[in-house]
Amino acid sequence: MSNRKLVIPQSEAKKLLSLPTRKAEQLFQSYDKEQQLEIIRSTRNPKQREELYYLVEDCTELIQDSPTEDVLQVLDTLLGTGLACGLLPCLSNEQFEEIMDIAVWRDGKLDERTLSLWLFELSECERDDLSRFLQQLDIRILAGLLKNRVKLKGALSAMMIEEGIIDPKSSSIECKDDQARAILNAIWEADDDLFIQLLREMFSIDKETDAEEDIDKALEKAKDDRTERVKARDKEAGINITEAEIQEKVDLDSLELAEDSGKDADK
Repeated sequence: MSNRKLVIPQSEAKKLLSLPTRKAEQLFQSYDKEQQLEIIRSTRNPKQREELYYLVEDCTELIQDSPTEDVLQVLDTLLGTGLACGLLPCLSNEQFEEIMDIAVWRDGKLDERTLSLWLFELSECERDDLSRFLQQLDIRILAGLLKNRVKLKGALSAMMIEEGIIDPKSSSIECKDDQARAILNAIWEADDDLFIQLLREMFSIDKETDAEEDIDKALEKAKDDRTERVKARDKEAGINITEAEIQEKVDLDSLELAEDSGKDADK
């Protein structure tokens, strides 16, 4: 006979969230991993789901075995706070790529504000983790984000990029805002080779074409590549409807969760 405890996920989640932290940790850790995941999945509130993840010492395995959309809901509540760095390192490379494909594109266009927020959160991570994620992030969208926020000054700036002897503190680099400088600095600290590669991409170093035009074309290609990745993931998951078809058939902004409707009715 199995010694597996009988658990009703939603009831157990409410119980765990009502207990003192130490007791909640002991109880949650008494369940096997599948039960822990069932309890987490049953929790609709992303902030409460985050609390449940933290009931184990290292939630990497739980995060990586959770649906990407569920993890994204939790991370979305932390954007702009600098606190997402507690969970971000737990993501697999594949999860991070999928999250970027979902989060930083809106209606086929790069959502620069959201991407900036994500990069801010990433900049709070340990540099080894940041380096790993930067390898998964298309350099073309980084160039697209920064193209109008970073300028080169001085006749020798292009040569300094070619020689790889430039950094974010250089007087040859002018940032229009503190966030852009912080992003550049984090990229440089995590991977100085990638930093130089990014500058080459942004300013079309060694190219005879217009930098802004090159970036626009690169972004269009990045968007096409993202579309193909989404299609491949949907096909693997057995989903046969595209994002565009969903948006055409359903006005997502007009949807109201039954849970929210119930709350409104109680007011």
